[in-house]
Order: sequence, then structure tokens, then C-alpha cells
Amino acid sequence: MSDNRAFNDTMKAVFLEKQEGKLVVREVKIPDPAPNEVLIKMAAAPVNPSDLARIRNAHKEFDLATFIPGLEGSGTVVKAGKGILPRLWLGKRVACSSEYSTSGSWAEYMVTKAGMCFPLGNKVSDEQGSMSLVNPLTALAFIEITKQNKHKALINNAAASALGRMVELLGKKRGIPVINIVRNQTQADQLLQSGSQYILNSSEPSFIHDLATFANDLGATILFDSVCSPLLLKMLDALPDSSSVIIYGNLSGEEQIMVNPRTLIDKGIDISGFFLGNRSKENGLFKNMMNLREVRSLMSSDLNIKVQGTYPLNKAQEAVDIYLGNMSGGKVLLKCTL
Repeated sequence: MSDNRAFNDTMKAVFLEKQEGKLVVREVKIPDPAPNEVLIKMAAAPVNPSDLARIRNAHKEFDLATFIPGLEGSGTVVKAGKGILPRLWLGKRVACSSEYSTSGSWAEYMVTKAGMCFPLGNKVSDEQGSMSLVNPLTALAFIEITKQNKHKALINNAAASALGRMVELLGKKRGIPVINIVRNQTQADQLLQSGSQYILNSSEPSFIHDLATFANDLGATILFDSVCSPLLLKMLDALPDSSSVIIYGNLSGEEQIMVNPRTLIDKGIDISGFFLGNRSKENGLFKNMMNLREVRSLMSSDLNIKVQGTYPLNKAQEAVDIYLGNMSGGKVLLKCTL
């Protein structure tokens, strides 16, 4: 079933030229939605750290001849597979996330599960809507994990990012203090101007001492770390006893870091990983829909994500380079309609 709009049989999509190669645009056949799936004419898609990690490891996990990057975006459902939900979304503007490595959001069209879409309100633009899943749902998950495990405050690394700003916003709304770690004074000043109260610059000589002071004073016994650098070893020593560390990224690019087992044993620290897809599966459909409703409400009122630039699909490599050069300057978007 389609919305009767005419569209071509082929589309342009971003591919990885070769292992560790550049991003290029190729023309491929537009996929057809199977039962419980929808075909979305994409409008915009962001560059996320999770996208970059996926691209970096694509040669290990996927066939580069068919791999299309992009984990989230926004667009209009133009074709529906069999099922109630696909038909319900037909013709609607939606935020969506990718289900298949062969059909990512960095393309003119994307096929995905109907359950991985939710309609956008009239007040939410395509650009803002394209960023309304991965980061907002991750921030919500961090706050939920903090409250469920009765942590009084949380620590977030790479806090100048769009995700970091969402964690801070939700922390304030839920009464949870957030200790924000950034990597330079410029980012620290930006956070101070935006109203953040607890800010630490990891490049300062006193960083570990100050982290220990803040964490113990506020009872911050959970650290969310997206950097995963060797500095984490010293940060573990600064955390209060019985703290939890959750790794959700690897911005440092380190293949592995060594952890002193005595620190974990003596201080009772546990380390685990976080992946939004796994969290969503654990939540189940009802909880996910409730979270999506909260995200839609935030996008319509408090949450406006800064965008530093928008690029066409055929400049995807330039977009990624710009984002890598200034990840705290705002999101970089791909405009998917050529």
C-alpha cells in the first residue's frame, strides 16, 4: 500500500567506499516494505557518535557493498507493508530509527519496522525531529537508571555534547544533580553560561581531586562514560565506594584500556555497557511508547537541539569531518532529499 505519490525505482544512498575509506553516494534500488514495515522518504538525518562507531567497525560486522549508515532520521511514510501500524503511519511525518544495516537513514528512502517510528507534531521541524530518538531516549534511560538504582547524583563524560545537554536538562527536571565533565575551558565556559552548576574540566591538573570532592559531596555514585580513555583508571579511584560505571561510547578510539582489579575489588565498583537497542528490547512496546510520548513533549517545548550545519547526501564525508572537528558545536545533519 502506498500514498499514491509517484517516486522513482532507484534512490541515492551513502556507502563506505572501502575499509577505512571515504563515504560516497551510490544509486541503488528503493527497497520494498515487508509486513509490519514502512518505506520512508527521508527528510533529514543527524551524524551521531554511534553512527561514527558503526562506520568505524562496519568492515567487521557488515558487507560494505550493502551497508548504508544512519541510525535515525525523519521523513514521510510513503509505502506500508501489511499490518495495522504500517497503515496507520502511511502519509504521516515520522521520526524513525533504522532496523537494518542495509537500509540506514543516510539515504533518500529507508525501510524499517513500523514500531520504530512515531509521528511528529506540527511544532516539530524535520530537522529537530530527525534527532528525537537516539539522544533523547538515551538521556531518558540514563535518568531512569540513576533513579531505579537510587543514586543521588550522576556524572556524565563528554557533557558538552547534545546528549550531555539533554542529560542536564532532564536531571534538573527530575531533581538529580549532574556533574558535567568536559575536555577544555571553552566547553566549561559554554556550560557555565548555559546554567550548569557542576562542571569539571578534565584537562585541569586538579581534575581528579575535584571529581572526588564533587562526587562525595553530592553522592554521585554512577558515571556514564562515552570517552573510555586511559583517564578512566584515575577516575575510578576518585569515585565513592560501591559506584557504578556505564560505558556507552568510545570517543577516544582506544581498542582497550587496562583496569586495576584491586580498585574494583577494594571499592566495590562495577562496570557495564549500555546500548539503546538492548534497553528498548528490555523496556517492551508499552514502555517505549511512553518514552516516545515524553520525547515528543520535550521536543515541542523545552528541548531544542543546536545544529551547526546541514549538508546534502553527496557531502556526507564533509559533514562527518565537520562534526568530528567540533562535536560540541552542535549537531551536523544530512539533508536526504536531493
